[in-house]
Amino acid sequence: RIGQIIYSVRAKESAKDAVIESLRRAKYKFPGRQHIVVSKKWGFTPFPIATYKEMRASNRFRDEGNHVSLLNGHGPLS
Repeated sequence: RIGQIIYSVRAKESAKDAVIESLRRAKYKFPGRQHIVVSKKWGFTPFPIATYKEMRASNRFRDEGNHVSLLNGHGPLS
């Protein structure tokens, strides 16, 4: 389909140039015009990088494996 995401990659910031180069070379394997888009968000979370780093420093996230949950600031109900 037109506009369909073919694949997405999550990598460390230090490996960004290598990932972009490998995707640039891989796009010749697919017919048509391909675009490489670098996300402004952290990993596969819905948070921008600057916001994520601030919230991570203030312990606003609960790590749940491959994603995080935002803590709402209220305690647990008991």
